[in-house]
Amino acid sequence: MTIQEALDTVDEMKPNMMTRKLKLKFLTEIEDLIHGEIVLKHVHPPEQDEKPYYSEDSDPGTVLLVPDPYSMVYVYWLMTKIDMQNQEDARWNIDRSHFENAYDTMSDWWTRNHMPFQAIREFRI
Repeated sequence: MTIQEALDTVDEMKPNMMTRKLKLKFLTEIEDLIHGEIVLKHVHPPEQDEKPYYSEDSDPGTVLLVPDPYSMVYVYWLMTKIDMQNQEDARWNIDRSHFENAYDTMSDWWTRNHMPFQAIREFRI
């Protein structure tokens, strides 16, 4: 999923008045969370070492860290942020539940498919 696909999907699923700039801020927030909690704790390509950051200057075709079919985690995250902005607590609870399920599923997939860094033990002789 690209930045633009995530933004288009959330706008289609949950029409809103949130600015593109704020959506990109929240997209950066979830990418940073995924990067710190999951990617950096597993063996990964060197190009994923850098912390993701998105702004209005970012290429809309930039591919996000999480591939399909797990990329709905981005959409659900943005939906919870829209619910918070609109003060829709009941909808926030539902969307948060969807987000947590998508995040857990994605995290489980990542762990199954990427070797975790192993703790190094040193023995003194």
